[in-house]
Amino acid sequence: MKKRPLVTALGAALAAAGWYGWRIEPRWLRVVHLTLPVSDLPPAFDGYRIAHLSDLHLGVPLTQDHLPDVIQAVNREHPDLIAITGDVATGQRDGLADGRDQLANLHALDGVWACTGNHDFFVGVEAVTAALAGAGIGLLRNDHHVIARGPDRLVIAGVDDMVRGVANLGAALNGAPENSPVILLAHEPDFARIAIAEPRIILQLSGHTHGGQIRLPGLGAPVLPKLGQLYPAGAYRIGAMALYVTHGTGTGRFVMRFNCRPEIAFITLRRGAAQSTDGTGPVWRELC
Repeated sequence: MKKRPLVTALGAALAAAGWYGWRIEPRWLRVVHLTLPVSDLPPAFDGYRIAHLSDLHLGVPLTQDHLPDVIQAVNREHPDLIAITGDVATGQRDGLADGRDQLANLHALDGVWACTGNHDFFVGVEAVTAALAGAGIGLLRNDHHVIARGPDRLVIAGVDDMVRGVANLGAALNGAPENSPVILLAHEPDFARIAIAEPRIILQLSGHTHGGQIRLPGLGAPVLPKLGQLYPAGAYRIGAMALYVTHGTGTGRFVMRFNCRPEIAFITLRRGAAQSTDGTGPVWRELC
């Protein structure tokens, strides 16, 4: 009989945690600001600011409900460029259609650019491509876009999804200026093992993992997706290349987050040594 109050209390705690993970944390947006020192960054791009979004998962009701908050948070920062690293949609196409008009409200001087994710193929990559185009967003499927500032150039490239598409880095960079740094959009973070072979890539931006969605204190994420297990979340340095893996702003059909808030990352490029030693920059972990 003495165990009953303990069992009742434990049940209440689990119910509260479940409610928090279902209704509270998935809406509790986290904004991350990072600075990336880049050797030989063209002078015109010193201070260049990139807003990194991923895993919007339009079509999941709770995720779609807080899309206006995400867009407002991005526009408030006035980034130079907005990057969306895949999984724009999940589930029904009406979610994609409804989200298109909202995504059209994203604004950046050098535009909004995206790559595909595995869920985009479930919905239909043609439908996703059309919706993004309708919102004024460029989709980079093994392609690139060159940004010019006077004589200086910065390349934004994107590869197709590794799981459902055909990711081709050579095609993505075909015709890109030889001496210009490249920001690569790749949905699956483990593509970094391929990207490091290209010395022009200074930064890879990825999503896919959702940070694990559920991260247990001291243990991390018990479940991670295929091609998202080497670099689950956060900032890394892999050789000379930096990698940032965002938690994303949405979830799949399983709407639950615990100790892993949805996020937007703002990354500022700075001229300087590749590793910051003054303690003011981000911690880019060395992984070989």
